[in-house]
Amino acid sequence: MTEFLSGCTGPAAQACGLLEWIVARIHRILQNEAALRDVAKVLAILVITLGLEIAGRKNWRARYGSYHFTVDTVYYIFYYSGLYHFLVFAWIYSALAQAVGEHAPWMQTHFLAGLPPAVQMVVIVVASDFLFYWYHRLMHSNRYLWAFHSIHHSQTKLTVMTTYRYHIVDETLHRLWVFIPFQVLGYGVDVALWLWFDFLIIWVGLVQHSEWNWSYGPAGRVFVSPRFHRMHHSTDQRVANRNFSAIFSFWDDLFGTAERKAEPPTVYGIAGNPIRETLLAQFVYPFVKIAHDLRRPAQEAAPASGNVIK
Repeated sequence: MTEFLSGCTGPAAQACGLLEWIVARIHRILQNEAALRDVAKVLAILVITLGLEIAGRKNWRARYGSYHFTVDTVYYIFYYSGLYHFLVFAWIYSALAQAVGEHAPWMQTHFLAGLPPAVQMVVIVVASDFLFYWYHRLMHSNRYLWAFHSIHHSQTKLTVMTTYRYHIVDETLHRLWVFIPFQVLGYGVDVALWLWFDFLIIWVGLVQHSEWNWSYGPAGRVFVSPRFHRMHHSTDQRVANRNFSAIFSFWDDLFGTAERKAEPPTVYGIAGNPIRETLLAQFVYPFVKIAHDLRRPAQEAAPASGNVIK
């Protein structure tokens, strides 16, 4: 295959070069134990939840057999095959890391490097979730940022793969949001030392987008449960603008945005379903929405996601 692609010439050379990179990337993933473990974790959780839904006779065919599920799976492949990293974020991260190294090396404190591995793990996980909570609230409170984040909320058939439905701008802004804090906290930390904890984190992140009504009992006061997060995907903005946490639900309790008493929603998405279920439409929609809002008087522009939290 590689020999065939290397023979490409003329106008097809660039396309062949990209295809050759994709083939090489797949080959690297198949030879990389850590990458295979990450894929295996996602597949294991997907199989477990699907199996439970089949056993529970839930309407799993309408979700897992739908085009909606296929779209979410494409998002996962794009972000976690290395394609997004190669085409977008690697260049941004390299430029930022070089800028910090040359102009602000004092930011790389090695703050956690001398601490026990267990402490490093706890600090990084808690700090990243705290940062995500505030990033998530910001995406809901600003109508221009909401235009991009609304793609995640456009899914009307929740499955574990909905976790990966994010507009490329939303995904990139999130990674930039945590860049500086992690230069301060995480620089020099060997992430591999806490990968064993990763299955629990991935479980919490993936299963919260399933339609299970699990609350996790007393543990739900600590971890985000499917019941807790499903409210956030309701078409009813009174509850959809709550429950912003990703891993630890106590952030919402601490900052007054928790909703635990409402009945779980039976309908998901954005009221009126303004976003078509195609990848192209989801990519274009935020730009069209922002352009439309900019042409309207400020007092007429709709607030982000309904009720802006102040």
